Amino acid sequence: MRVSKLRWLPFRVPFRTPFFTAHGVYIFREGLVLWLETDAGIVGLGEASPIAQATGSLGKALTFLEQTASAFVGKEVEAMEACLEGFQEGSALTAVRCALDIAACDALAKAKGVNVAALLGSDVASSVPVNATIGASTAAEARDAAAAARAAGFHCVKLKVGLAEGVDEERERVAAVRDALGPDIALRLDANGAWTVGEAISTIKTLEEYNLELVEQPVAPCDLGAMVGVRQAVDTPIAADEDITSLDAARRVLEAGAADALVLKPMMLGGLRLAYKIAQLARSTGASVIVTTTIDAGIATAAALHLAAVLPTGGPACGLASGSLLAGDLIDRALNVKDGQMELPAGPGLGVELDQGELKQFGYVNIREAP
Repeated sequence: MRVSKLRWLPFRVPFRTPFFTAHGVYIFREGLVLWLETDAGIVGLGEASPIAQATGSLGKALTFLEQTASAFVGKEVEAMEACLEGFQEGSALTAVRCALDIAACDALAKAKGVNVAALLGSDVASSVPVNATIGASTAAEARDAAAAARAAGFHCVKLKVGLAEGVDEERERVAAVRDALGPDIALRLDANGAWTVGEAISTIKTLEEYNLELVEQPVAPCDLGAMVGVRQAVDTPIAADEDITSLDAARRVLEAGAADALVLKPMMLGGLRLAYKIAQLARSTGASVIVTTTIDAGIATAAALHLAAVLPTGGPACGLASGSLLAGDLIDRALNVKDGQMELPAGPGLGVELDQGELKQFGYVNIREAP
């Protein structure tokens, strides 16, 4: 089965309300939808949603596709993974690689009559525990969002931190969220690398009275010594997020003892199959794995869900329930979350189809095609 055609369409979807992180405030999410058509008449769907601060701009991704997409036409779909191995890390090309890998996995799974999860692994869960995500700038807004997450049945909530001017302000937001959640719902924090080592240690120690599940990326990436220092100084488990950019990067984190858990974002890593290899590596060392989107649209979220479905059960909740933060997800049926669990969609491949109305609403240029 060979690639016969590649097409793509850029999109821009607004956030329902401004989303605050240590990197700034986001008001929209942009990316591109990719169609990979085969000579067998099967169409695989993919998504590239780069983040300018991390994976480069969408413009770079579009330029790359314009220049190179024709090179993939005629290639065996089964060989796409090898074709993608030479892509650069830490650039918009990583997101493009992710889109191509998702589309190839979707097509291959459809050809085999199985879902993408079964293509990746042998033991597939029918649903995955997921966390709610709060990116509110004030204690009152964070409290309201936490109360809504509790009412919706979530058993785990992630709060974006690193936004406050000092420990007291940070404590106010965390205390408000814990109060709204009650004692039984897990609360994790995500600092997105905002703190120095000293700030991270003092802040985490101050906040530990609120029964934290873990803290993601307390200090800036590329300084494993700093991560080790924080991990050794606090009681709360530490997760590496922005530090996980490749298989080698994940291996360095694990060998350094810099994290208790690895956050795997297929969009940041370049696809599902590479992320699955990292998950296997983490499992071999006893580290936990948390599959997370970068607040993607529905195609990439569904893909990440299939990856999470082949992880060992009993691990931390995954960061997949982010679609409700956006005004649309571009798929015809929203991924269902019930009692804190996201269910795998039925059907072969990813199990999702595009919403043509939302494509018209949020797509902002014409569909492009590889020559």
